[in-house]
Amino acid sequence: MEKMKLFVAFITIVALMTVVFMPVDMVLGQEVNPDRTLPDTVERGQTFNVSVTFTAPVDKFNAIGLTDLAPDGWNVTVDAAWCTPDADVVKATGNRAELGWFGEPGVGFDKDTSFSALYRVTVPDYACAGNHTFDGFLAYFIAASDQIFEDVTGDSEVDVPVCDTPLICCNPKNFSFSATHGGSNPESQTLEISNSGVGTINWSLSDDAAWLSENPTSGSSTGELDTAAVSVDIAGMSAGDYSADITITAPGAINSPCTVPVSLHVGSSTQEISFDPESISFTAVAGGGNPPPETMAIWNSGVDRLDWSLSDDAAWLSENPTGGSSVGGRDTVVLSVNIAGMSAGDYSADITITADGASNTPQKVPVSLHISTAAPEISFSPKSLSFTAGEGGSNPANETLEIWNSGADTLQWVLSDDVAWLSENPTSGSSMSERDTVVLSVDTTGMSDGAYSTSITITAPGASNHPQTVLVSLYVGVSPPSPSQFTITGLDVTPEQVPPGQPVTVSAQVTNTGDSGASYTVNLTVNEQVEQTKTVTLAPEAMETVTFTVTKETPGSYTVSIGGLTEEFTVAASSWLNRYWWMIVIVVGVAAVVLLAYFVRRKKAAY
Repeated sequence: MEKMKLFVAFITIVALMTVVFMPVDMVLGQEVNPDRTLPDTVERGQTFNVSVTFTAPVDKFNAIGLTDLAPDGWNVTVDAAWCTPDADVVKATGNRAELGWFGEPGVGFDKDTSFSALYRVTVPDYACAGNHTFDGFLAYFIAASDQIFEDVTGDSEVDVPVCDTPLICCNPKNFSFSATHGGSNPESQTLEISNSGVGTINWSLSDDAAWLSENPTSGSSTGELDTAAVSVDIAGMSAGDYSADITITAPGAINSPCTVPVSLHVGSSTQEISFDPESISFTAVAGGGNPPPETMAIWNSGVDRLDWSLSDDAAWLSENPTGGSSVGGRDTVVLSVNIAGMSAGDYSADITITADGASNTPQKVPVSLHISTAAPEISFSPKSLSFTAGEGGSNPANETLEIWNSGADTLQWVLSDDVAWLSENPTSGSSMSERDTVVLSVDTTGMSDGAYSTSITITAPGASNHPQTVLVSLYVGVSPPSPSQFTITGLDVTPEQVPPGQPVTVSAQVTNTGDSGASYTVNLTVNEQVEQTKTVTLAPEAMETVTFTVTKETPGSYTVSIGGLTEEFTVAASSWLNRYWWMIVIVVGVAAVVLLAYFVRRKKAAY
């Protein structure tokens, strides 16, 4: 019995040692309680501040993303410098404000660090009187925990007073109908109309579509709520998407006439997958926290029940939930990105929506992810420019160059060149993320016929990829060279998924389609960076397979390009089981030996 106790104690100690080596997969989340502060009353046309405050509950509080929604139709503006500490990423889309903070990798923010998120909201000139609602959530990580979500609490409503002149107020601001081709009409919906000002409004309705009708089409309101039924008749209509406007007219009202958009989707006679938005993009900083999550809506625009499921082709992307059923309502999916271990670059993936029995299954939703460096990063387009000046001495048309910062902080850029015939306007600028446009012009006065070339140098001290060059060609009185006589086909990447440090073979066929032998340099590009080159010399109509070997240590998705063809491969992060399989073997082996010895000794004792 004593030996059995010793055995149990031994196994317990070994198990505890195993846990010590185990990476942290989950940390108990602490409530942050983000609190929103709003004014009690706001005026039409007023811009006011909204603040959300919260405090780090523990150490290693990191990758914090705040999403807050103002009332529908109200516009928000955000600025990183309005927040404490300064936000690392801000985004304003209509009535949606998004702010994010990325602490030092592996460290995050210390316990009791105070955060104040500030954004500004502008009330529409014709906002209805009454209470208007705000709604939002905070997403964050603690150490290596899964992502944690909390609703924003505190103030949630502001009041807009009655207007001092007649004002049309309508609800909802738009209508959406869905029906099935050859089926019955969708249920009618209700338009609410009232006067949010003083006096009386005598309102009337009209529309610009034969399939749309309202009942009644006129009325009178001093402040009470009038309703009109909005109906759709799809008889004789084919499957497709339609749109129209209901116009509300009320002589004397300051916002007369006003319009209410109406959309109609006539689906097929079977299940049909519908989703919104059509594509999704994320932006993050290498070594920082994950970007705020995005949402996608999925619904059935056909008949019966749509049983849908989601899948993707990227380890860094996840969806919650990954499946559901829809009859008439919209299902919401939260999309999250985990950039742990990923290097700076551009990544892409597809979410596939499948639904057995749907007429349009499967559907693809493109997802893009840009991971910038922690410093400013120069980006520009196009990579090269060409001017052609004809005979007669006239200068070629101007071209434009776009420059922007795809990294963090602010990019202070300057342009220069080494020729007299080329000029840029402006020659310097400052960018956080917006694109600056530069006009490039050429003066061929006094130049002889021929081909000329130079480069524009983009300098930006502090940028991770400083300097960059833009190649510029000029052809005066001569034609540009003909396109290359080589073609690239059959790009192949094998295998498509490997663990870190394992080689990937990339091959493609190069064919000389010209009438004479020539040499061609094949560039292998990985994530838009040229990594390897090989030169082949081919006779006319000859073909050769060019092979490269690529090895990457950092987990993530890599885009490979040769001659305009692209493919992808993924470096999958090593699992805990792969890293610590030897420990499991030792534990199991020791346990087996001890158990065997125990039972042998017990058997001998029985004799």
